[in-house]
Amino acid sequence: MFVYLRHGDNEQFLVNPNCPVILLLEHIKVKLQLSKTDLVDLCDEGGALKLLFLSQQPQECARLQLPPRCYFTVCSVHRRVMDGAYVSISPLLANPDPALLETLQTQTDSLEKTRVTQLRSQEDEQKRKSVVKSKRRGRAVRLDIPGEKPFHPTGRRRRRRS
Repeated sequence: MFVYLRHGDNEQFLVNPNCPVILLLEHIKVKLQLSKTDLVDLCDEGGALKLLFLSQQPQECARLQLPPRCYFTVCSVHRRVMDGAYVSISPLLANPDPALLETLQTQTDSLEKTRVTQLRSQEDEQKRKSVVKSKRRGRAVRLDIPGEKPFHPTGRRRRRRS
């Protein structure tokens, strides 16, 4: 089967989605003469992104996410180099519909909120791992904190009788 990809000034081409997601995205970049480092994605006619560029399994077949004989618009994903924040997602069309632009901006904001939430949860998890309760005496022991010496108890230890 195949899908139609729109771009430019009402131009389109066919692609076979019966291939890994990573190969499909690379083919699109070559076909549109984009840089290998550019991020691209596809959105359907309603503006819903397919988020192919975020695929956890890039070797997964693209046909699982792209129904046959449908039209998709190629979009460029813009991120900040410094922190990876989502700046915008813009369709690679000469005259995009304002409703499409608004829908893509809403999704960009949603992606950025999700990214920030994930960063915060990762930081919280790292903080939680740095404080570990000792099972023997119930004392808090800090681990992996640069510039601090590890805690060593100074009291006498009891020996177990065998």
